[in-house]
Amino acid sequence: MKQIRYIIAILLFLCAILNAQQIIRWIVIVEVPLETPKDAEVYIAGNFNLWNPADQLYKLIPVRTGLYTLTMNMNIDDVEFKFTLGSWDKVEVLSNNEDRPNRIEKFKNVIIKETYKVEAWANREHRSTMTGNIKIIEDFTMPQLERTRCLRVYLPPGYGNSLKRYPVMYMHDGQNLFSDATAYSGEWGIDETLEKMIKKKEIPKMIVVGIDNHSRYRLNEYTPFPFEYHGQEIDAEAQLYGRFLVETLKPYIDKHYRTKKGRKFTAVSGSSMGGLVSVYLALEYQEIFSKVGALSSAFGVCRDDLIGFIAQHPKEYPIRFWLDAGTEEGENMKIETNQIQIRNALIAAGWEDSSEVIFKIYEGAEHHESYWRQRFGDVLEFLWDKKHF
Repeated sequence: MKQIRYIIAILLFLCAILNAQQIIRWIVIVEVPLETPKDAEVYIAGNFNLWNPADQLYKLIPVRTGLYTLTMNMNIDDVEFKFTLGSWDKVEVLSNNEDRPNRIEKFKNVIIKETYKVEAWANREHRSTMTGNIKIIEDFTMPQLERTRCLRVYLPPGYGNSLKRYPVMYMHDGQNLFSDATAYSGEWGIDETLEKMIKKKEIPKMIVVGIDNHSRYRLNEYTPFPFEYHGQEIDAEAQLYGRFLVETLKPYIDKHYRTKKGRKFTAVSGSSMGGLVSVYLALEYQEIFSKVGALSSAFGVCRDDLIGFIAQHPKEYPIRFWLDAGTEEGENMKIETNQIQIRNALIAAGWEDSSEVIFKIYEGAEHHESYWRQRFGDVLEFLWDKKHF
């Protein structure tokens, strides 16, 4: 214990030098459960490293059995994070094995020393919560980006016993849609919501194609304009990602599944950066998409560029845009300056308020999959309203 105090004292002394530079020195000390393997590698993942669960730069140092530490420089005030054993299959959870909400630190001092206790580790390698008929396509080629990606294709009830054709919704962050086994912070429950609403005949039967993200390329693929993210320059690859979706993925899905190919039957949806890229894709490919679900969209990273893009791509076809945000999503969302300005820009570009563009605020909702799960039924009802479908 004296050794730990000695190390911390030295670190605190070095940190004092950084005061003038206003760099936050964050000393993290982590206590892990007794059942943690002795040779375990513990990582911290958050909004400062693109939520990479096995980032070697954020690998904690073992001090003794059950105790790890890491000292980091932070240049942001609000940090969201979790601890992992190197993958989202083995992320920290609550003692009852329920998903743990993101940890949050709002830094007010230049030197921060905090001790965190991990209650338990998830073991999701074999815990699938998929409902219904979902096909997994591994290593699907993305020629426009020279990458591969996993696809998750939900087929509606009765698909295998009929010759009917179905509308299609393309969704981003595919690993978060259908199963806790692959979701890093709890699944959306898209499959359960669809099965329930289809059974009640509240929405038509449809196919949903989930496109997995890649932690290294997610921000790039989902932004149409470059921006800076916590000191990192993010290149814009949404144009190439859009070409992949329209030129490669959609033709493949239309060929291998019984789809209704027309724009009236084609939607695109996502949350956060996935909401941003969904709006961009619908504007860029108005002849392809007629419905957009954009939940808690990260418009703030390139708001002015997006507003200009909307003005340059006015209404050519009718499109239904669902936009929303929660009141507890943090400073980055800024409902008045980001979300509402995008709504107003779409209306100014020709789409009709309320009937084509809707913006809904959810009181108390945070920027998290559990909240998107709660309101995804509202999104489906609006996009696939029987009066307009």
